[in-house]
Amino acid sequence: MKEKISLDRFRIIAAILIVAIHIFPLSSINETADFIFTHVICRIGVPFFLMITGFFVLPKAIQDRRNLIKYTIKIAKIYAICMIIYLPVNIYAGQLKGIGVIGIIKDIFINGTFYHLWYFPALILGVWVTYFIIKHCNKKVAITSILLLYIIGCFGDSYFGLSEKNIIISKIYNCIFAVADYTRNGLFYAPIFLGLGYLFSKRTWKTSNKNNLLFTITSLVLLIIEGLILHTYNLQKHDSMYFMLIPLMFSIFNFILLQENKENNKKLRNIATIIYIIHPMFIILIRGAAKVVHLENIMIDNSLINYILVVISSVVFSIIFETAKVWYNKKVLN
Repeated sequence: MKEKISLDRFRIIAAILIVAIHIFPLSSINETADFIFTHVICRIGVPFFLMITGFFVLPKAIQDRRNLIKYTIKIAKIYAICMIIYLPVNIYAGQLKGIGVIGIIKDIFINGTFYHLWYFPALILGVWVTYFIIKHCNKKVAITSILLLYIIGCFGDSYFGLSEKNIIISKIYNCIFAVADYTRNGLFYAPIFLGLGYLFSKRTWKTSNKNNLLFTITSLVLLIIEGLILHTYNLQKHDSMYFMLIPLMFSIFNFILLQENKENNKKLRNIATIIYIIHPMFIILIRGAAKVVHLENIMIDNSLINYILVVISSVVFSIIFETAKVWYNKKVLN
């Protein structure tokens, strides 16, 4: 019987897409193709992870807030470990020089202490914001509030070029950017996808695979068009937030749920998380190795090969690490 995709399997795909965002795998081949793939298509990775959290975590949190507290502590511990792992890189790169106490606080609680670690403080803040909106607002107000936050975020992200044309609006966003480097954070970015995930925990939308596929393709094409227009007119401060991401993520998540694959694979979940956490370290290591063996033209300058090497090394390490952890738990702790 042909195996169907599951949420846990798609986590791996999402993690691999996120790796691309930090490498630009097609940049040495074609800049436009790289923009479409890296800065548009790969942007589905993080929203998917957020939707999974909304799907699994928020229903339990709504029933009992203690579940949300436990989840927050769990994510905070993971984030703390990540900060320790990347602290030597921060120091070596001189990223802590002249940052000041306020800068350190901003990085820890909002921006992330390394370029991919923004996700963890965003997740913690986002899940609490979404929890309070769902818990204390009726359905209409909740949906309106979450959408409004995302719209505000979009005009501080991919649509910022329009916002800065208005003096008053520009000043408002400058105040926001004095606190957070981007609107891609737990207040403006995360709630919409966490809320979508929660919505799917309540129901799925029964459609034929053909109709769902058509909706997905249409949403993807419109997302690419949206991204290209914004890029062409140089409107983007960042490129994480697009309006067409919402219907695209809706259709992708709905399609996966309709596969009715009940697989619950904790190992795949953990591997995807490890890939996300560790891949910047392999970007650094492969760059260093390329210089040692004098193969920079192949291992670094060829962006596609560089991406493949980082993905393979990250995936292999994650599998070995997770397998060793499972073995240790079984043999030693038991």
